[in-house]
Amino acid sequence: METEKLTITQNVADNLIPEQTVYDVTGEKVGTVDDIDRDTGWFTLQVNPLSDKDLYIPFKVVTNIDPKEVYLGATKEAIHREFSEPPPRATQVQSVDGQEIATTRQASGYDGTPIIVDEVNVGKLRNGIGEGYAVLTSDDVSLGTIKRYDPVTGWILLGKTALTKYDLVVPVTVVSRIDRQFASVHLAVSGADLKAMKHLEPVDVVFVGMSPITTAK
Repeated sequence: METEKLTITQNVADNLIPEQTVYDVTGEKVGTVDDIDRDTGWFTLQVNPLSDKDLYIPFKVVTNIDPKEVYLGATKEAIHREFSEPPPRATQVQSVDGQEIATTRQASGYDGTPIIVDEVNVGKLRNGIGEGYAVLTSDDVSLGTIKRYDPVTGWILLGKTALTKYDLVVPVTVVSRIDRQFASVHLAVSGADLKAMKHLEPVDVVFVGMSPITTAK
């Protein structure tokens, strides 16, 4: 990434607040501070108030900060290129005392070390998912509704949407929580993470009462 040597003059976590104006290393305005996650060390940068497009910035890229302005140690072009997606997440599943535990990690925005951002008991989720439930990514992007679900294999089938040209198959292991009141399933990963996991999907997924589903590679 095209960055200058980072010399932070203020504590980012203590001084970062919503609506501060964000500038790149040359002094060009990039946008404004939106949501802040001090636990993970990341904040979202709103590029345009009229757009849904956000950038995802780690605290470690901040070089200077005051009550009204934030400066980043990268050019505007590099910021858009490197931080257009949420920080990548990866989920690992292991057996702990006979329970299937899924642990999701991402890089800390403070220093880049892997940190746990979600940990669930998969067994407790398996029977709580229902067909017709809405599915949302970790950054609250809707993936549509569940078309079929097999609690035995743990594969969730989503129908085609404007964002997904093909049927999308999602493993139950990346589910973070289920909201039965609003009939929704929330994932621990983003859409970009799901794309990175495509190679892990079975070539043919069989749901009871349906023909095999061939997923796009």
